[in-house]
Amino acid sequence: MINVAVIGVSGFGAVHYNDFVREHAAGRVNVVAATVINQSEEAEKCAFLQSIGCRLFTDYRVMLEEFRGKIDICFIPTGIAMHCPMTVAALESGANVYVEKPVAPTVEETQIMKEAEKRTGKFVAVGYQTMYQPETRRIKELLLAGAIGRPRIFKSYTLWPRNDAYYSRNNWAGMLSVNGKWVLDSPFTNAMAHFLNLLIFYAGTSFEGTVDPVEVQAGLFRANRIETNDFATIRIKSALEQQIYFHVTHVCEKNVNPISRIEGDAGTIDYDEQRTVVTLKNGDTEEFASTPHDEMRKHIYDALLKRMEDPKQFICTLDLASKHTLISNAVFDSVPNRDIPQEEVRTVTENGVNRRVVPGIDDAIRRAFEESRLVDTRDFAWAVPGEPFALAGYRGFTGRLIKNSK
Repeated sequence: MINVAVIGVSGFGAVHYNDFVREHAAGRVNVVAATVINQSEEAEKCAFLQSIGCRLFTDYRVMLEEFRGKIDICFIPTGIAMHCPMTVAALESGANVYVEKPVAPTVEETQIMKEAEKRTGKFVAVGYQTMYQPETRRIKELLLAGAIGRPRIFKSYTLWPRNDAYYSRNNWAGMLSVNGKWVLDSPFTNAMAHFLNLLIFYAGTSFEGTVDPVEVQAGLFRANRIETNDFATIRIKSALEQQIYFHVTHVCEKNVNPISRIEGDAGTIDYDEQRTVVTLKNGDTEEFASTPHDEMRKHIYDALLKRMEDPKQFICTLDLASKHTLISNAVFDSVPNRDIPQEEVRTVTENGVNRRVVPGIDDAIRRAFEESRLVDTRDFAWAVPGEPFALAGYRGFTGRLIKNSK
């Protein structure tokens, strides 16, 4: 049994709280400490944590100091801007860390985290939960074995409608920065980041390798009154001439969970939340199921517990996760966030809450996915993507377009 702690049990922290309940009941973790700044609002959770011997704090720094050297893994499901400072503090207190995605807003911060990891000799696992699933390993192994020949196109799209409550749930949703700290919240850096991270991982030429990006091109658009974007269409070109296409939006008409495809010289791999289908050009097929959503979290704990004993156990490392941050930074540095003309936006009310919809966006994204291209002026007059942006010499986020627009 290992000793664990958590910073926050609200928002996505509630998922971690439920993990603790399950893993404590299974006798796999001992929950020794939790930082909960809103204890009166989370009275029921706090009462349960105290009932199993967990000490409560309102300041994570006090918690880490009092439990210095006594926490095996500290879980950090907090706001994006706090990932770096909290991770570094936890590492320096002697704890390993599981930090939620995205690992950090900027490449500079991922480097600070890597240096702290190296300095302390502890490990950091990143919460791209799809990376810990058996079907992910199977797909990567098939690609490395040449099952579909040379993979050339990796693509995915997700349509997840989000309403005003989504953007008002905290002080950083839809924001570029808060209190002088970068956040860079967006569908491709936060809600749907898992699925872009998978494409980046699958395009790597070794099991723990990732894509070697040489160019990005993107369109970033917004229908909501936010700083960042609620619709993104992204193309990534690799050093091997592979192309990654990624389309995500919160202003869609219908909900569609991620649909993804990898196209190779000798076949394709289609995967979604239900199954993976490998189809070869000779007609042969292979199919295997995806992990049910309610089982995904257990696989994460399986990996973390094994990693405590075996440094070779696969986890989503800082090196793996930071490539997503690099590409996201390049996207934000390559094109500004542009407003969708309000005459193209419709407001719908569901259960008393408003949300913005762009009619036709669902079909436009499906077309772009099938045709392996960006959503552009063929779909909407306003959908003008930025120019291709070369990554040669690019070291991380400058914020040049954001600063110049203010």
